Amino acid sequence: MDNVFYPKYRWFVLAAMVIITASAMMSNTGAAPLVGEISKSFGTSLGETTAMSMLTFMLAALISTFLGGFLTDRIGFVRVWIIALPLTAIFSISMRFTTFTPIGYIVTRSLQGFSFGPICAVIATICAEWFKPGERTYVAAAQGVSIWLGLSSGLVYTPLMLNITGNWRIALSWSAAPLILGICLAVILLIGPKPPVAAHIVSVDTRANHKSDFRLAMATSAVFVMCILALLDTWYQQAFNDMAPGFYAVQPPVGIGLGPMGAGSKLMWAGYAAVLGTLAAPFVVERIFKGKPRMPLFIGCTLSAMLMFCMRYVTVNSGFILILLPVLLLFFSSFVNPTIFGFIAKYYPQSVAGRLGGIVHGLAVLGAVLGLGVGSTLLHVTGSYSLPMTVMSSVIFIGGVTVSFMKVPKVFRSSTLEADS
Repeated sequence: MDNVFYPKYRWFVLAAMVIITASAMMSNTGAAPLVGEISKSFGTSLGETTAMSMLTFMLAALISTFLGGFLTDRIGFVRVWIIALPLTAIFSISMRFTTFTPIGYIVTRSLQGFSFGPICAVIATICAEWFKPGERTYVAAAQGVSIWLGLSSGLVYTPLMLNITGNWRIALSWSAAPLILGICLAVILLIGPKPPVAAHIVSVDTRANHKSDFRLAMATSAVFVMCILALLDTWYQQAFNDMAPGFYAVQPPVGIGLGPMGAGSKLMWAGYAAVLGTLAAPFVVERIFKGKPRMPLFIGCTLSAMLMFCMRYVTVNSGFILILLPVLLLFFSSFVNPTIFGFIAKYYPQSVAGRLGGIVHGLAVLGAVLGLGVGSTLLHVTGSYSLPMTVMSSVIFIGGVTVSFMKVPKVFRSSTLEADS
């Protein structure tokens, strides 16, 4: 580990990863702000259109994310991008021609989701191949920021295209444009310098060793803790993003009655806080807690649980608390994902980083699906946000409790790695 030379070219790799991830996320979220137009076109309800637009995409992404992790370990993350990015662009362009019926729209969004899944699941491999152990949590945080940037950009980009073109199908097809830059960057990485820790050798002995490493990795308690954390944290954040705007906007007794504009002006700061939390996570873990993730993760999860429970009691007269609570709960919950992906890259062999990253990222996507489904169902059944908020609080608290079982995998630990005592 100490003898590996990490070239400055790795910072270009980091920049490419940020741009590629953000451009892919724009294809994910671009349909969300257009559901009103799509709903009118198909004669479907907003709920049905949202499910057609987002749930189908996420379910397809869930499947391909798991598969993408295994593919990454076989052919490398750059080749995964070379395959997935053009497919995502092609399916985005086809939105202009294949979405004149609900079935065509569902199939196309599913294909988009399937090609999208592996793009973001390669982060652990990127960290392990290109970056020093002490840099890996920071790089994982950079991907988290790029996801939020892509999400925010997608919510603005396709409505802008709709205003220009006047057609939601053409507007969605333009989500392929940012992917062109990502494809160009992936081609440059393919023909550029090779990573210092890459070991994609296809010999029988190497494959046998990689299978052995994977079995050893899956036998460590930390893998199960990371899977649980990824699922529960994304459940929490997805449920918040889906329900907080309605809770703030609709009239009492269901909501607090701020209206759509009032809700947006209060909640917009929470998105910025999520970016700051993602950036702060590696500094907190590496600098303040000396690379030991259990305590900052426990603090982040339990504070998020407490803050969500407090959300039940805010009113239209709560003043600055209406901004502060969402800001703090997304700030602290955003510690989780960059920390666990950095942990994979730091403490597990490069030969299994892709598979582990794919599994953990896939469970995060599953958490988003559960957050959307469970929260919406509870709201529909009870007609109140109180029970969904209690469930969200409980979910992230359980995540905090599981952190106590997160230990450095000694079976892989080299003399250069510190134990998380």
